[in-house]
Amino acid sequence: MALLITPPVMGSAEHWRDTILEVSPDLDIRLWPEVGDPDDILYLLTGFLDLAELPELPNLRLVMPMFAGFDHLLGSPHLPDVPIVRTGPPDGDPAMTEYCVLHVLRHHRHMPDYLDQQRRREWKVIPQKQPHEQRVGFMGFGVLARPPARTLHGLGFDVAAWTRSERSDPDIALFNGPDGLAAFLARTDILVCLLPLTDDTDGILNANLFAQLPEGASVINLGRGGHLVDGDLIAALDSGHLAGATLDATKPEPLPQDSPLWTHPRVTVMPHTARRVRAATVAPQVVETIRRDQAGEPQLWAVDRAAGY
Repeated sequence: MALLITPPVMGSAEHWRDTILEVSPDLDIRLWPEVGDPDDILYLLTGFLDLAELPELPNLRLVMPMFAGFDHLLGSPHLPDVPIVRTGPPDGDPAMTEYCVLHVLRHHRHMPDYLDQQRRREWKVIPQKQPHEQRVGFMGFGVLARPPARTLHGLGFDVAAWTRSERSDPDIALFNGPDGLAAFLARTDILVCLLPLTDDTDGILNANLFAQLPEGASVINLGRGGHLVDGDLIAALDSGHLAGATLDATKPEPLPQDSPLWTHPRVTVMPHTARRVRAATVAPQVVETIRRDQAGEPQLWAVDRAAGY
């Protein structure tokens, strides 16, 4: 029984191996491309690797990605026909929570506008809403969205979320499915996208959606670059309907030098820095996933291939 680690998202493969061995010292770990006997590989922990390069792994039991999104895995014809199991913190990632809260507060406190004023040496106080007057809306309410939504609720913001399927929450107002989207957008002043990228959500941040937001709304995309139609965002900003946007993900990445997003005065471009998956965070989940598989127990963090998350 062996675990194969491909080149990681962050850090060296050796560091990931050693960190996992601190949790499970007896685990047989192979580092790509030194696979050894392919028959031994039961588990794959993958970061940056073209799955077409993988040899036949006849006894592979599951794949564990090192990252939150699975669109590139699910879109690969070379993805082995085995379960995919998440490896992120089961209660959310503190790095994502602080990053999300940071950018909501930036838009709430008009920081892009004040920085623009500073460049013009202009001293002007902008009228400021109280938190309870600021309506924040999360598209998606999964493991990464729930903690920042609840943190902002705790700070006094009026927080809601929109989800694909019906859910309930004691503190956060939830809107569900296609029929609930319009009402959700109409009550959202700061929109945070933390959706998975699927066929249904590809290009969802588009002209039609922006038009349903209140005038002066802001958009924060912490999902995937494929969620956004760049030209539609620029048009909504230029018309004055949207006040600003923060983009942590773009399509493609890196953002091309000639993209107008770089220089748009109402757009903040970040180089996909919301979270950086670390071995120490993932190692316990990897070991627990293997333990559950060996014990025949159901996985807590299995990915629904059909749903895309």
